[in-house]
Amino acid sequence: MRKILIIGAGKSSSSLIRYLLDKSNEENLQVIVGDITKEIALEKTKNHKNSKAIALNVFDEENRQSV
Repeated sequence: MRKILIIGAGKSSSSLIRYLLDKSNEENLQVIVGDITKEIALEKTKNHKNSKAIALNVFDEENRQSV
């Protein structure tokens, strides 16, 4: 399974996330969405079986390395 990390779950990423999740079964993808809060990332992934939502603060080195 190929993994795709999307950093930021803002308005501009909604279409991309939806597109990748729609293609995830046929393309064998796992879409990982990281945002400052996990709740925002969960809103975008809508608990799709090929998705993973994570809290990711790109300005916090310790947080980046733990993900």
